[in-house]
Amino acid sequence: MRRGGEALVVLTVSAAKARAARHGRARALVLLVVHLVIAAHIAHWLLAGRTVAPLELNESMYTLERGVITVGGILMALIVLSVFVFGRFFCSWGCHVLALQDGAAWLLERVGIRPRPVRSRLAPLVGLSVAFYMFAWPQVERLWFKQPWAGLRVTTDEDGLGSLVTSDFLRNLPGPWVAGATFLVCGGVLVWLLGTRSFCRFACPYGAAFSIVDRVSIGGIRLTGDCDQCGLCTTVCTTHIRVHEEIAQHGRVVSPNCLKDLDCTKICPRNALSWGFGAPSLLRSIGNANRSPNAWMWREDVSLLGTTALGVLIFRSLYGELPLFLAVGIGLLLGWCAVMSMRMWTNENLRVARVQLRLHRRITRSGRVWWVLMVTVFVFVTHSAWIRWHEAQGQRAWQACSLEPGIGAVSESGASAVEHLELVLAYGLWQPPYAHRMLADVYAWMGQPANAIPHAQRMTELWPEATNRWQQLAALLRMTGDERGAERIEREHLGARSFDSD
Repeated sequence: MRRGGEALVVLTVSAAKARAARHGRARALVLLVVHLVIAAHIAHWLLAGRTVAPLELNESMYTLERGVITVGGILMALIVLSVFVFGRFFCSWGCHVLALQDGAAWLLERVGIRPRPVRSRLAPLVGLSVAFYMFAWPQVERLWFKQPWAGLRVTTDEDGLGSLVTSDFLRNLPGPWVAGATFLVCGGVLVWLLGTRSFCRFACPYGAAFSIVDRVSIGGIRLTGDCDQCGLCTTVCTTHIRVHEEIAQHGRVVSPNCLKDLDCTKICPRNALSWGFGAPSLLRSIGNANRSPNAWMWREDVSLLGTTALGVLIFRSLYGELPLFLAVGIGLLLGWCAVMSMRMWTNENLRVARVQLRLHRRITRSGRVWWVLMVTVFVFVTHSAWIRWHEAQGQRAWQACSLEPGIGAVSESGASAVEHLELVLAYGLWQPPYAHRMLADVYAWMGQPANAIPHAQRMTELWPEATNRWQQLAALLRMTGDERGAERIEREHLGARSFDSD
């Protein structure tokens, strides 16, 4: 009888795992369809030359700050409403970044790597801070300076903001190299080192905003049967929620990190879990927060948070290229490296990503390689911080110089802009185009056309379609007395063009 009961349990668990596998394939198919829709959207723009603007949630900032009705703002409002009613279904069934993370986790598992989750109590503050910066801080500034809200309005491409229909589909999107680096860091490396869906848990500002709404959502994962605390639901949760414990304590999943992928409901051998409506999780969980097992120590949490913040300040807009999300991802990786380096000094044994760095208080050969790598990273970060400081000073001086009347007046701000921006070009790992543009402007304002011409020529090489750059180069040549060169540029390059580089 006992043997038969054990066989029945094994059969039930096997059936549940098979059902969960089918569910996983179905969700993967849905995410594939999402990417096909994105591809079709791009194809329509390429064929028609004009299409609905990209569904970028960051364009909701234009709506909140300037009152511009954007496609991203409309989508953001719809998602927030859906989270309030149903929970965070969009994150696991419609987000391309989550698809990248789940795909990376699947590939890592195929080569025998199961990423260990980082259980940091302060890391989620990263995403919340970015969300505050993106959505709330502009309103704080507006109220502080007593500026009226612009009111809702619709714009066109000519207005230069988030129009609903556009011919410039890539207007707010990074270039292919930067986009690839962002996807690699946020969708791959973070998963490998910080655990599955780590970008969703720690860095995503939209996820942070949705998690706040999820606290008052009436939809969620609930206990609707007999739970025997087998823990399969916790094992299958790739967001690292201790599902069986929350179910036992609250009768439902109360973590705002729950993305409603429904994996836990499909793996349950007793069919004890299901999605449904009920009291919001905030009412169930308030005052009952428990410390997660294996949580990081506070000094590690503080180190992670501080290093991440420093990394974001250094890498955001570095060389005029790195977007906020990539900077946040790099910052989190630097924070993780800082914590692991601390453990190299304090732990008797340390194993990172299946590599033994420290064993019985002795640093292994791999550990020595780790320190060489960390010294290299430190030098790179220090150099990047130095370059970023000069970038910020040069950009600030250029802006001040642009407000000063009188071409030819050698101003203090102009000299400062030249000093900092020339240093960026001389010692940076890459020459940012904006530095050439600003130096061409500053030298022209200072009455030094000969110094401005090389930078103006570089801009025409980078953007040969940009009419305004050819016009600037022709004007600079005339200032040096090269009338023939200016006429040649006007004859060969200034035709019926309409594209501007800025």
